[in-house]
Amino acid sequence: MKKTVLGVKIDLINRQEAIEILAERIKNPQKLFHLVTAYSEFFVTAQKDAEFKEVLEKADLIIPDGVGPLAAVNYTESLDTDDSIFLKFIKGLKTGVKILKHEVGETVPGVWLFQSLIDLASKNSWKIFLLGGFDQTVFDLEQQLKIKYPNLKISVDPGQQKLEDFNDNESIEKINKFKPDLLFVAYGQIKQEKWISTNKNKLKAKIAVGVGSTFDEVTGKIPATPQIMEQLGLKWLWRLICEPKRFRRILNAYPVFPWLVFQNSI
Repeated sequence: MKKTVLGVKIDLINRQEAIEILAERIKNPQKLFHLVTAYSEFFVTAQKDAEFKEVLEKADLIIPDGVGPLAAVNYTESLDTDDSIFLKFIKGLKTGVKILKHEVGETVPGVWLFQSLIDLASKNSWKIFLLGGFDQTVFDLEQQLKIKYPNLKISVDPGQQKLEDFNDNESIEKINKFKPDLLFVAYGQIKQEKWISTNKNKLKAKIAVGVGSTFDEVTGKIPATPQIMEQLGLKWLWRLICEPKRFRRILNAYPVFPWLVFQNSI
């Protein structure tokens, strides 16, 4: 079910539906399928970055990584054309309560999706390629996965430290030689989505998805978000505690994102 948040499309599907769609794409591939796991910052960035907004428009599937987009849809659909600004504000507060009560819908967190797909890859002999993470991270993750899934078909490449023009021919050559079913790209939020979109026609893979800091979280370099904080929409707070340097990025998600949604409603 497609909805729109700040002029950007999002597919409101649950976790099981996401897995089923991706499994079908691997079974019956066409062109490379670009999956985006989006959270609040993506929609804020798209307001000022036309290139990124175009990337999102061209993506095949955009699913809610956090509760922010789900809450925005809930809030927008609760509004009536004759609502006053005050009433819209009150409805915004009610949406906040719905978040606390887990009533805005089911998120599809990137880390959960990654781990679920790796598990399925091992069981179904899917080939996976891990790109990015930089330095030793991707190799550490490879070793962890090989220990947990001895039969996993996996290849990795740390990628380039700088991707000013998003060209990465050496890595693309490695990917195309391996021909993965699943390509996970960890070049950092926004940049990785642009990289996938830019190189979409060059890549011999069935599905590509940007995974942000997932490699760090799975390897334990970043503490995993407690489930209760994720359910309450407080993953941003946990990440701020663990990585204070993310303050400026998190500011885009809270409070900039809800403010933009409210401002857009009036």
